[in-house]
Amino acid sequence: MSNATATAKAPADEGAGSAVKILLSAMLFLSYMLFAVAWNWGDLYVRSLGFSASRTALMTNAITLAQVIGSLVAANVLLRLGPRHAFTLASGLIVFGGLVALTDAFPVIFFIRFVLGLGGALMVVLLSGIVARLLTGRALQIANGVNSVAFNTGLAVALTFSVQMGANPAFAVVLAACLSLVLLVAWLFVARLGLRAEAPRAQAADASYTMRDGFREWFNWVFALAYTGLLSYYIVAFTFMDPQTIRWVVYAGVVGALGGTVVSARVDDRLKPVIVVACGAAQIVAAAAVLTLADHRLAVLAGVVLGLVIFFPMPFFVQLAFLRPDTTPRQIAVTFSIFWAVSYAGSVVFIQIFAWIADATGGLAGGVPVSSAPMVFIVIVEATFLVGTLLLWRWFKKQWALSQEQSA
Repeated sequence: MSNATATAKAPADEGAGSAVKILLSAMLFLSYMLFAVAWNWGDLYVRSLGFSASRTALMTNAITLAQVIGSLVAANVLLRLGPRHAFTLASGLIVFGGLVALTDAFPVIFFIRFVLGLGGALMVVLLSGIVARLLTGRALQIANGVNSVAFNTGLAVALTFSVQMGANPAFAVVLAACLSLVLLVAWLFVARLGLRAEAPRAQAADASYTMRDGFREWFNWVFALAYTGLLSYYIVAFTFMDPQTIRWVVYAGVVGALGGTVVSARVDDRLKPVIVVACGAAQIVAAAAVLTLADHRLAVLAGVVLGLVIFFPMPFFVQLAFLRPDTTPRQIAVTFSIFWAVSYAGSVVFIQIFAWIADATGGLAGGVPVSSAPMVFIVIVEATFLVGTLLLWRWFKKQWALSQEQSA
């Protein structure tokens, strides 16, 4: 059962016309896309201040730390405020991130970046829940698939204009905040038509399955830790690697994720872990190729392949959580709370180690590490995705074999 399938049964919010629903869905996508733009252009501003690799990494980790906290509190925020006000809060925090252009003080920048990250964390958790209130059936599945590339689309936009914005990074930060503010104002008006102000009714759930139970489950740990390496690599890529190459990784990633969304709906469940493992192996080869061919004419081709093999398996990978036998909605909620919290927390550690290695081996030149040592390290970290998915595939084969024996 895919995420789209799982949420397709949720009732759409009554009283919202089709045009309003489509407009709200577009606003949701654009708002999270602009969060990615704000993150990337904020990186340009931070790099322009001449901080060391360690301090630059801390600025990025301010956002990833916020993602850990935000993923754990988003459900309660949604319950207490309702979808309209919860999303307004998330958008407001992202707009607040534009204030970073007014300071060059490290502690203040860290705080503002943390607030920006908190807004993005709340928003990504709220996306699927709000869309599920607006849409049903095929429309909901399409929206979920499109939303899965919102962040990557934002990165593509940011990188496309990185040269122009790099000439005046403070202006870039303010521009991203202003665009988010325009969307926020539009949201305040349109959401009144399409979403009720009151909080949604609490849905029946198996309250006996707690976060403590989730942390005791082997699958949740392997699922989250496998993604941790991949997430760490990707954050390092768009923060510290050559923008000309990473731009093509991001472009190809948009195409790969959309292709994976379409294909995953037509592939048998037993083949999904196999596809994820195959792509995990291809990721290591492609990541190493991007590093090796950094100054070669084939660097762009290597970047395109890397983007495809990273993002094509993501719809398959996410669906693994839904393929477990007798999985309840409550278990799914706990699994993904742990998934985001653990993966972002782990990425904080790996990114900081990457930065320490960079500082110890020559630092940065133009925002890119002078030595290849930190890049080799992050490629090795990325390989944990293959290790984790291999373990998950083996676990699924045992579960399916046991299920066949019991049904025989």
